[in-house]
Parts: sequence; structure tokens; C-alpha cells
Amino acid sequence: MGVDLDLVKAVFALYVVVVSLLRLMADNEYFRLTAMIKVWGRSRGLLIHFLSNVILPMLFAIYFLCRGIAGSVSF
Repeated sequence: MGVDLDLVKAVFALYVVVVSLLRLMADNEYFRLTAMIKVWGRSRGLLIHFLSNVILPMLFAIYFLCRGIAGSVSF
């Protein structure tokens, strides 16, 4: 039995979330985050960055993980 593609997508999305969170919590700011803060202001820039780089990939990870588990379970 092969690896379900949805599980691979879920693992990749979780990887994106982890990398984005590590960059967000690092001492020196990531250049895209710095640019967003300059354009949108600190609060909005952080919010947009967090939504697009953490929350959205996390939602994809949850969705694909659920699809992968549901697809691999046979009743």
C-alpha cells in the first residue's frame, strides 16, 4: 500500500507552519515581515504575516490530514 498523497500534503503544510513560527519568533526579523510592517504598520503587518504564513498552512494541514486519514481507513 502506498503513501496517501493527502498525508504528504499535510506533512508539508505542517512543515511550513513550523518554519514560519520559528521565523516569527526569532530575534532578528525575516525580511518579508519587515517589509509588511513598513507597508501596513506593526499590528496589521504582523497579523497579515501570521494569517498568511501560519494560519492558512495550518488549515491546509488539518484539511489534508483529515482527508488522508479518512482515505486510508476502510470500513
